Amino acid sequence: MTLIVLDLNLNFITKIRSAFFSITRPVIEVLLLPRDAFVSLSQHASTVLSLNKKINELEDDLRINAKIMLKIQQLENENKELRTLLGLQVKLEPSFVNAEIRYELPDVYTDKVVINKGKAQKLAIGYPVITARGILGQLSRVYNNSAELTLVSDSSISVPVSLPASEVVGITKGQGNRATFELQYADISAKIKVGDEVITSGLGDVYPPGILVGHIISVNPAEAGQFPEVVGRVASSAGLQHQVMVLFKKKMEDGTK
Repeated sequence: MTLIVLDLNLNFITKIRSAFFSITRPVIEVLLLPRDAFVSLSQHASTVLSLNKKINELEDDLRINAKIMLKIQQLENENKELRTLLGLQVKLEPSFVNAEIRYELPDVYTDKVVINKGKAQKLAIGYPVITARGILGQLSRVYNNSAELTLVSDSSISVPVSLPASEVVGITKGQGNRATFELQYADISAKIKVGDEVITSGLGDVYPPGILVGHIISVNPAEAGQFPEVVGRVASSAGLQHQVMVLFKKKMEDGTK
């Protein structure tokens, strides 16, 4: 009873409670620090995980979009090649068959690819093949529904050509590297220049005249009694064109090909 009376008169218990709270409050705050740190770290970790998830989703979207854009670009290139081939079809006299390159032969000693047309389409060995960019090569083996195509860059292929800029006539011989050819039997006095256009001459009745074969990339002047060393780069590469056109050889007067 005495304590109650003193508390009513002097507010004794309130002062004790206030003093106790003042002493214990810092201790409580210190004890709560680990909890607050854990909560903060948990929130931070959750935020990081959420951001990483968003980044992964964006990267997936970018990869998908990149594949779509690449496919669109490939289709645009193929459409451009097809339009060019359609334009060539009107200009060329021989009959032709459209085909597609399926794959390259894994032979380091030859420059050959395989197309998806063959005897079933009346193709035969020796038929010339062109793309939207120019001469690609000749058929060297023919199966029922496929054929091997030897490229202009192969050392076994020769093409009668002319150089309009210098009025030179010669024959190309592939260098076996899928990229270049040598111009043989060129006039010793001819003024051949780097960049000159090389086109089919039409001699031999294999390739129609006027089709691009490539461009000259190097010229070493002729020495006494020798032909100049002239190298060209093919205009049409099998790694870049998928759509090709196989030309039927012209028929001779006696009906043979």
